[in-house]
Amino acid sequence: MALKHRNSTYKIIIILITTLSALLIVTKDSYASNPSVVGFIIEASQMEGTLQTPEMSVGNTSIEKSRSMLNLTFENLTCKDLIIKKMVKTSKGIITTRMTSNDKILFKNLSLSVTNSAYNEVYVPENGNIGFKNAKLLAHSVKTVSSTLPAFQLSFNEGGEVELAPKSEAELLQMKVGLEYFLSNNQQ
Repeated sequence: MALKHRNSTYKIIIILITTLSALLIVTKDSYASNPSVVGFIIEASQMEGTLQTPEMSVGNTSIEKSRSMLNLTFENLTCKDLIIKKMVKTSKGIITTRMTSNDKILFKNLSLSVTNSAYNEVYVPENGNIGFKNAKLLAHSVKTVSSTLPAFQLSFNEGGEVELAPKSEAELLQMKVGLEYFLSNNQQ
């Protein structure tokens, strides 16, 4: 009886050691060698909220130190058809993590540090002081106090294209001035 119990104990120990060893052995494709993070690509068919005065700052990206960025801070922001992509360049190509939701998303006290933004239209919404149609942002820092993220779907894909390149400091200043002009001319 004791021999059977001892054999069972040895089998369990051998299985555990084998399992742990298999998890700890690093294969050549199990990690990204010298990965380079492109940034967050944030897209929405519609963004509406209360934008505070945009500010310029200097921040770090994975590629550049001391990069000029435009800080966008929203007291609240709602998004329709939100897509957030995180792209990482590896030796085998780009790996994309993609989060999507077709529901309305709500962010409170959202801060974004962006190096590029594009949108088809800017307008004054019913709630808030600014709205964007078909917005796309290249963000390197995303912070929020709280958010409502219903029905998010997550996927990982190999491949993809870098969709937005960082803009120069002069171009970011131009974007800042344009947003400030819109906000000052459309105060309620």
